[in-house]
Amino acid sequence: MSSHLSAWRCLQLWALLNTVSAEEPEEPGEPCSKALGFNESSGPKDRSNQDLSFCDEHHKRTCCERNHTKQVRTAFAGFSHERSGRCAQMGRLAFCSICDGDVGIGIKAQDSLVVLCPSFCRLWFESCAQDFFAPGTSAGSVAPCGPSALVCSPLSEITEDPAAFCSGAGFEVAESEDAAEEPCFDGVPAAKMRGKAPRAPWTPPRRKEPSLWRRAMDSWYRSGVPFWLEENAPGLAIAIVAAAVGWNVAR
Repeated sequence: MSSHLSAWRCLQLWALLNTVSAEEPEEPGEPCSKALGFNESSGPKDRSNQDLSFCDEHHKRTCCERNHTKQVRTAFAGFSHERSGRCAQMGRLAFCSICDGDVGIGIKAQDSLVVLCPSFCRLWFESCAQDFFAPGTSAGSVAPCGPSALVCSPLSEITEDPAAFCSGAGFEVAESEDAAEEPCFDGVPAAKMRGKAPRAPWTPPRRKEPSLWRRAMDSWYRSGVPFWLEENAPGLAIAIVAAAVGWNVAR
């Protein structure tokens, strides 16, 4: 009998410990970086299936919110116009790095710039080597080849330095691949290494209520519109307008 009571008591203790641990608040993580334009009162969040419009690979652990992903899409637009598929894809990964969880808390950033790993920068450069760009404002740098560009040339003819290309695009490039020495973004989302962040609170936007006229018309159609009226609706509308105009002229 005592052995049964002892086993029962152990089960109760185990359940109590699990209940207590489940109710314990999650330890606060590192806050998002104000220098990068994020809300420093919060850490990375899981924003999957919310209102972020870009950079899906980072949604499970990100400091980005809706306005940030809109800014990324705008910045990326210049580097995606008339680019080869591989160049555009690498450009998307680079510009979306700002939404990486580790970048967002400043681990893989320097001041207000994302720090790319040399290998990632080199792969981006090689993917765009035959795509057309314009010389940048500083020596060896490049810029998107837009309508205002005077001269456009293949990237490999403008510069042979991947770091100059990445710097010209608005990034820092790490001196080495040693993450312990200088953490840098290598293309792998932080969520892959750290898992999901706490779920961000979110309320879906309310659906806009239709106008009174629209509701009346929908109700009318649901109640069944006579076939002859539906078929002749455009002609009737024109006739009504013509009658209204004629009445105004005759006044």
